[in-house]
Amino acid sequence: MKMAMVVPTLAMALLVGCASTPRPASTAPAATPVATAEPAAPILPRLALPAASAKRVVLSMNGPATVTQAKDWPAFKEEWRTTFADHAKAAGVAFDVQQGDARAVGQDGILLNVYVNDYRMVGIGARIFFGVMTGNAYIDAKASFVDLNGGTSFGDRTYNTSSSAWQGIFGKMTPQQVDAIATQVFGELPPR
Repeated sequence: MKMAMVVPTLAMALLVGCASTPRPASTAPAATPVATAEPAAPILPRLALPAASAKRVVLSMNGPATVTQAKDWPAFKEEWRTTFADHAKAAGVAFDVQQGDARAVGQDGILLNVYVNDYRMVGIGARIFFGVMTGNAYIDAKASFVDLNGGTSFGDRTYNTSSSAWQGIFGKMTPQQVDAIATQVFGELPPR
């Protein structure tokens, strides 16, 4: 009789967890971190992006061959494209994706050159159906903010996100992690 109560209690404990958060980093000096329940990421000063450039964001993604030749790389890039398009629309910013090598094109805008060092894509559906057996989702990427007009660098941000399989169905999987990164990227744009 006691075993019947232990199993459901253990199962509920495995399903409850904390959310993952991206940890931005930069070569720029960081301000003092704010105290939170989770380990805090340093609060970085906003990049100095000109207002004219902030009207358009162009996303370019690349990485080492082990990343770009992975079987789920096209799906991973599509997740970024869709999520960033949604954020751009909400911000009233034009959005496009650049294929091939990142390059300035002589137009006002921000070229967001994302170099993905490593990632593990885990979808929400897989986590719900397979639970802890799906493993951890993570993204290790560096985003360079570049003037789309002349190629001048405005600065870099490093994004490291992760989840734990033990967070159960409440852990942030790849879609939520990309969304959190997009929120931070669009937060860098000057207010309109």
